[in-house]
Amino acid sequence: MNETPVSPQPAPTDVATSDAPPRRRRRWVWPAATLVALLVGVGIGTSDQGVAQDTYDQVVSDRDALAEKVETAEASARTAEDELATQQGALDARAQDLDARTSDLDTREASVAAREAAVTQTEQAVAATQIQIGTWTVGVDIEPGTYRTAEPVTSTCYWGIYRSGTNGDDIIQNDIVEGGRPQVTLEAGQDFENGCGVFVKQ
Repeated sequence: MNETPVSPQPAPTDVATSDAPPRRRRRWVWPAATLVALLVGVGIGTSDQGVAQDTYDQVVSDRDALAEKVETAEASARTAEDELATQQGALDARAQDLDARTSDLDTREASVAAREAAVTQTEQAVAATQIQIGTWTVGVDIEPGTYRTAEPVTSTCYWGIYRSGTNGDDIIQNDIVEGGRPQVTLEAGQDFENGCGVFVKQ
C-alpha cells in the first residue's frame, strides 16, 4: 500500500499578534532622564554654592566683628595703661613728697629734741646753782660756793648754816633778815636752812 507523504503544516499564527504594527522603543526616555539629572545636579550645585557663599559671608562678618572687638579691647587696654601710668606717676610724686616731709619732720624732731636737751641741761645747770626754800646738805643736794638771794628780801626771814648730821643743833652761822639781799658761803659737810627765798650761786 502506497502512502502519500504529508507535508508539515505551519504552526498556527496569532492573528492579532501578526496583524499589530511593530512596537517602537522609547528612545526619548534616556535623554530626558539625563536632562533631569543635569538640571538637578545644576540645582544642587547652585544650592551648595549659595550655602557656601552664605557661610563665607557669615564668617567674614564674624571675623570683622571680632576684629572690631579686639581693636576696641586693645584701645581700652591702652587707655587703662595710660591711666595706670598717670596714677603711678602721681603716687610716685606723692611718695617723694611724703619722703621729703618725713625727712623734714625728722629734722625738726631732731632739732626739737636737741633744744629740749639743751633746755634741760640749762635748767639742770641753773637748778644746780640755785637754792630753793628748805634745808639742804652741801655737797649732796647743793654745790659748795657763795650764794646770794635773787631778789631783795621784803619781809623778815631766817637762814642758818649747821654742821651736817647735827639736826640743826651745831649752828655754824645764822641770821634773821629784815631786808636787802643776804649772802652766804657754804662748804661741804654743812647743812643750809633757807627761809629767805631763792639763793643764786655767785
